[in-house]
Amino acid sequence: MTFKVWYLFGICLCIVILFGCQQNYQKPIQTDANDPTMDFFIHANKFIIQQEEKKIDSLLALSPISFLKDPTGIRTYINKKIDDPELFKPEDGDNVLVAYNCVIFDHVNNLADDVLVDTIGFKIGYSKQMRGLNYAIKLLKVGYKSKIIIPSYLGFGMSGYGKSVPPYSTLILNVELLNIEK
Repeated sequence: MTFKVWYLFGICLCIVILFGCQQNYQKPIQTDANDPTMDFFIHANKFIIQQEEKKIDSLLALSPISFLKDPTGIRTYINKKIDDPELFKPEDGDNVLVAYNCVIFDHVNNLADDVLVDTIGFKIGYSKQMRGLNYAIKLLKVGYKSKIIIPSYLGFGMSGYGKSVPPYSTLILNVELLNIEK
């Protein structure tokens, strides 16, 4: 009886090893080049981004503040710099502590707010913070205060954030980089 159990166990083990050692590669995603549904969504998304960019630019045209536009679409204005050669900018993997305030950028008057109401700590490039914030913080040094405009596609996108941020919302953040830990 014991021999039969070991024999069956050996056969089962051989089968598992035989089938388990086969190379299984993921199949590549194949899309139909003439998929009208996909084309529709791609063009709709591009249109939404273009309209949001026009809205941001038209609001900033009414502002006396000169924002710099990054190739990603983020706009920054650094309103407090510290000229210290010892200071460095954070990099991916650094832990940062940031004082901030975030409002929906739907009116030029939103630019006047400089109040920092909360702090947040996170790891650059590895956190669940919006991509735009992860990227923009890397432009600052400790002690810098900045206004950062984050388009929806680098913020909370088409899902928004609960009841406080509707879908497709452009955000303005007033931030101060308080600390960097390597």
